[in-house]
Amino acid sequence: MKELRRYGPGRKFFDTLFFPIRALFIPEDNRFGLTSLREERFRQVAVHCRGRVLDVGCGKNNLFVKNYIGMENGVGIDVFPYEGIDLLVEDMCNLPFTDEEFDTVCLIAIGGHIPKSKRVDEFKEFARVLKPGGRLIMTEGEPVTQTLNHIWRHYSMKLVGRQSMDSERGMDEEEEYCMPFSEIMAYLNTPPFEFEKRIRFMWKLNNIYVAVKRAV
Repeated sequence: MKELRRYGPGRKFFDTLFFPIRALFIPEDNRFGLTSLREERFRQVAVHCRGRVLDVGCGKNNLFVKNYIGMENGVGIDVFPYEGIDLLVEDMCNLPFTDEEFDTVCLIAIGGHIPKSKRVDEFKEFARVLKPGGRLIMTEGEPVTQTLNHIWRHYSMKLVGRQSMDSERGMDEEEEYCMPFSEIMAYLNTPPFEFEKRIRFMWKLNNIYVAVKRAV
């Protein structure tokens, strides 16, 4: 893993105090001495990663692997041909990797984007490529605020002539902005996965879920 530059207590204080400003106006890139939501999310996830990492739904430029894991330690895949991804995988139910190839699989803010009819099979596939003792790490926001944030980001970026990644790719009818908590718990507690912990951040409006693959 790459060593992260630590933020001092002052930065953390202002990030917390001005979270609503960050949520509305600083989703992707740091500004005004404040941390973007994307960077905070990546930093939170990186702390829990171990060994070789697979980032599912890595998005444009494969930023999590590139900046927080290291290209020698991770692979970023996506179903959409964004610029800068490592590998285009159109069917996440059939990953082009061998059994038990990764120590960590990350689903960073993409759980709801997994088509509903494919979720069971995709989580089985994530388990297949994980080593015993490996971790599945997910981030998901709270349903109401995450939905509002996606809608706001779509229209606010459109006003300045840009596209959000969701708008660029388009939303399938089987997708949703946020995977429900009960569904997350069901997938993360289905053998060989065993739910380990939940970490709340961003005013407790975002969550990291960690599950471990147990030997069967």
